[in-house]
Amino acid sequence: MSRIRRDKKHDALIERLIKKDEAVFTDIWRVLIFAAFVGAKNQKRTPIKEFESGKAFPINYLQPSCGPGFLSLLGIRATQGNEILRSKEGNQDEQILIFEEYANAGMEIISERVAAASSPIEAILALIDEGKEASGSMVVEELI
Repeated sequence: MSRIRRDKKHDALIERLIKKDEAVFTDIWRVLIFAAFVGAKNQKRTPIKEFESGKAFPINYLQPSCGPGFLSLLGIRATQGNEILRSKEGNQDEQILIFEEYANAGMEIISERVAAASSPIEAILALIDEGKEASGSMVVEELI
């Protein structure tokens, strides 16, 4: 799998968050990392239903900011064990799937918040404030 997918239903929101006058993030992968934090914080995973393979990006896009450590932590959280860290066929694919599902759930939460807020930045800042108690909140703020 080694490529990160996203659900097509979030394309318009992602576009708004990175390209419109109200842009909050500079890159799609930054949106997805933040969304994965939001999904994990809310202990929610949602499978991707529809995606375009041409829009998937290589896992190494995540390396400079959070590297494999973030995917490993999400994997440990989701599986409640460290077996997912072993160098075993399929473990990296499972970590990517877990990341995608946390990010997809996070995008659903972000979508609801953006719809209810006066601006996307207001919604994102509120989510950051809520997440400051969670581990890694400084990393989240650096992604923006």
